[in-house]
Amino acid sequence: MSGVLYYSNAEDDCRLDGLSLPDLGNAPPSKLRSCRFSLSPDGQTGLPGEAEWSPRGGMYAREADDLIELGSPASQQTLHFPGLGPAFKPDGTFTYVRDNEVVEWTTSCPRGSRLFTLPSDNATARCRRVVLSSRALRQALISADASGPLVLKDLAWLSDTRLVTVVGDAGISGYREHLSVIDEGSAVGVTISEFGEGMRVEASPQGNFFTAWYASSLVTIRDREGDLISFPTIPRVRAVTWSPDERWTAAATAHSVFVFRTNTSEPSVRRLPIVAYDLAWR
Repeated sequence: MSGVLYYSNAEDDCRLDGLSLPDLGNAPPSKLRSCRFSLSPDGQTGLPGEAEWSPRGGMYAREADDLIELGSPASQQTLHFPGLGPAFKPDGTFTYVRDNEVVEWTTSCPRGSRLFTLPSDNATARCRRVVLSSRALRQALISADASGPLVLKDLAWLSDTRLVTVVGDAGISGYREHLSVIDEGSAVGVTISEFGEGMRVEASPQGNFFTAWYASSLVTIRDREGDLISFPTIPRVRAVTWSPDERWTAAATAHSVFVFRTNTSEPSVRRLPIVAYDLAWR
């Protein structure tokens, strides 16, 4: 166990603090105060609220009111455009949902493609390409009610071809959201369905695990095949993070933060002397 566990301190107005592991020393404090935060992969840049980071931390993306903000800590320039579910593949390719399809901004562009460049990207030419069409999505989600429209709400990449999706379905039994693991257009993981709206997903650093949430309530935690993993009995978990090598997991509740071995039957649980709203392990 090593690294720094960053947390929004529930006992100090949500200041972003850090705890070095395993010795529990204090890491240099940050000026950020936000109960929910997003931290760059190198731990050097923090943003309030939720955001997605490219694997090397050169770019971030976040969503508000059906608009995506794409920016870089190294640049004052940001792009704003319509879309949902911004995410980055492990190879750094940016993707998002537009017109109920997953599209990527790729450098592998066929002749005649409409090209564009991004701020602080050395004028690299890119084009937009569909990687998961609405038709392929419907074929993958065979458990969904085929009579109603499917709406792709959120996603997270587990590998360069595999992603976990949240899809809304206004079927005859009422509105549900389906959680599925899809690889190259085919469902490979079990699809679970929940009544409710606003489910979001988060992937572990190496894509071997993911969590699903409604607001700050944990719905499920699974592996990249969509199977449930071993998880200690911890009530009312409101944040989960993994060590960079994914061998360890940290979970926050309203009263404590717990650290334990990932996906181990009856793991030994260590309780840390902190209270946190949100967590990030770097």
